[in-house]
Amino acid sequence: MTDVHWERNTIEFNQFKTNVFNQLPLLENIKYAMIDYLKNSRPNCNSNLIFIGVKNNYQMIAAAQVHSVVSKCFLKAGIDISTRKHGPHSLRHSLASNLLQNNTPIYVIKDVLGHTNLNSTRIYLNIDFSTLRMFALEVPYETND
Repeated sequence: MTDVHWERNTIEFNQFKTNVFNQLPLLENIKYAMIDYLKNSRPNCNSNLIFIGVKNNYQMIAAAQVHSVVSKCFLKAGIDISTRKHGPHSLRHSLASNLLQNNTPIYVIKDVLGHTNLNSTRIYLNIDFSTLRMFALEVPYETND
């Protein structure tokens, strides 16, 4: 709960794997969804965690539980997941690709994903080569005079 700064509209935390500080905007739609969850769906307990497990005595939700929830949401949305990756990690790939398609600089994408190395970010990016070809410049032809 202490990572959410409602007055500044930010979420600030140290990245789990790298312990690198990350600050993200708390977008209006996310803000209101969180408020709705906290008021109407989250069990009443003293945990400092926002998302908690009910069956595990209000402890942190395990990665396998998050994977299960995301997979169920894909299926509920009618997305065929039989031949593709479909866990929470796939959402990071989609986020990175969508940011890139919206002309977000790769250094911003790196920061959003919480990476310290740009090469780690490149793995997440699915380059749209057909769009890239539209911006390719013709190589000038030189003659040997």
